[in-house]
Amino acid sequence: MSARSTRLVIEREVRESARRKGVWALVILTFLGATALALAPNLFDGDDTEQVMIVGPDGIGLARAFESVEQPTLEVSSGVDRDEATTAIAEGDVDVAVVLGPEPVLLVEDVDSQLARTVADVVADRVATTRLTEAGIDPERVRDAFAGAVPVIEPIDVEREGREASAFGITLVLYILTVVLTSQVAGGVAVEKSNRVSEVLLAIVPPRSLLFGKVVGVGCIGLVTLLAGVTPVVIRLLAGGDLPAGLGRTLAASAAWFIGGLALYLILAGALGAMVARQEEAGAVVVPLTMFLVVGYIIAISAADTRLGAVLAYVPLLSPMIEPYRIAIGAGSPVEYVLSALLLMLAVVVVARVGAVVFRRAIVQTGRRLRFRDLRNPA
Repeated sequence: MSARSTRLVIEREVRESARRKGVWALVILTFLGATALALAPNLFDGDDTEQVMIVGPDGIGLARAFESVEQPTLEVSSGVDRDEATTAIAEGDVDVAVVLGPEPVLLVEDVDSQLARTVADVVADRVATTRLTEAGIDPERVRDAFAGAVPVIEPIDVEREGREASAFGITLVLYILTVVLTSQVAGGVAVEKSNRVSEVLLAIVPPRSLLFGKVVGVGCIGLVTLLAGVTPVVIRLLAGGDLPAGLGRTLAASAAWFIGGLALYLILAGALGAMVARQEEAGAVVVPLTMFLVVGYIIAISAADTRLGAVLAYVPLLSPMIEPYRIAIGAGSPVEYVLSALLLMLAVVVVARVGAVVFRRAIVQTGRRLRFRDLRNPA
């Protein structure tokens, strides 16, 4: 295969793809989506200060206790009576009010909110401390006794939720991108064959160069799209922003499996696209490839950490969807990752050899849709 011929086909395919509005729309949407995800924590980090009103003499040190609460920040004000507190809550000036008396009363719109529970705990602590002190009991000893009775809670994996969210978003992008580019390769080959453009190109470049040049050219568009999605994340990281746990590892793994998976699917799409006689038939021949992508995507987001996911992670047509997800959530082992990657690379080599033969024999046969038995003998 002539390197120069392949390079010419790559350049031609890149130029053709750059003229398509759909390609640029995909790149822009990927960039905007990644930017939105990267900026989401900043956009939704608002002022978490809550307004608390105390009604009545604060003889139990409630204001100081409220000011010592770290999350959320409580800003304390004083009220004259219950009616004033009720009006302030109704008008949105105050979030919660505490009416002090023999039995403190908490006024709040949502009794099940986290704010209501936090304020209630602070009030209960101060009231209990005051009553224990009046009874001659050391509140600190009582508090230590209760604290020592509470078991220590140790989370198994505090970062799993963040990794799962990252894996879900990345897998979705890779799935959509692979489906779009696979259809583009098959459709492009079918169009050139039906319009006899391929015959003109074959007079200049060999069939292998035509196939692999198209695959690499379209693959470059995929990498540009992936780069558009990674750029906002990198910028946020360089700016000192926080990223979801495990996102860097997930991106690295996704890039490796995405490149291998994209090469595998695009070669298959190019070979299958050469077997059709009309452009309208291109969609039908890539249905099996799309089904593999759908199955891989569903397994990845629903059963990546199960035995089924562990087994299917070794299947080259499914691993580009499943393995990045398993790496993100830490469901596999280094041995699994290496073996899965090696099987994917081996599959790419085998498919490249077989696909080149299929493409060479099918691209010159026009007039009808071909079957594999029609390719037994070279045209």
